Amino acid sequence: MAVSAAVTSCATSTAGQPLPEGDVGGTSTSRPSANPSSRPTTRPQTGGSPLADLDPCALLTASAKATLGITAAGERRKILDTRLCQWKVRGPKDTYILGVGLLDKAGIDDIPSGVPIEQLPNIGDHQAVRSKEAGGTTPCAVILGVTNSSRVELQATAGTDVDKACELAMDMAKLVEPELP
Repeated sequence: MAVSAAVTSCATSTAGQPLPEGDVGGTSTSRPSANPSSRPTTRPQTGGSPLADLDPCALLTASAKATLGITAAGERRKILDTRLCQWKVRGPKDTYILGVGLLDKAGIDDIPSGVPIEQLPNIGDHQAVRSKEAGGTTPCAVILGVTNSSRVELQATAGTDVDKACELAMDMAKLVEPELP
């Protein structure tokens, strides 16, 4: 499944680090806010995306990271038009890969027609859909519409357990939503 950015999966029996396919660009040197519990802010923009100044690694607060079991810093990536932050969480059986992706120029209606999506009830003030596909590089993503032309994707891989991936993606969506414009 290719919603916008791939999250790769690792089985616990395989040693090494997952690597993305193709060119993903360099990592950013920007840092999260000194006050991790503060709400990420956007500067007033004329015709720009309300997500343009947000850092995907700062959208999960310290409390949210603790809830999800995240203990390490996120890895920033740029894949196509998605600014992404990924975390690896070692579970009892699998390594979970969690990601927050920001798309400044593509809303929910811009998800490619070949990607299976399911309408969800709104999460907070944001329209929500889910993309769930067994065997894909991102087995589950909960996608929040911010504007008609911007969205946030909460992506999860939980080994081969798609239901667990969707549970993690939904947990992330509920934790990130209050931080969104």
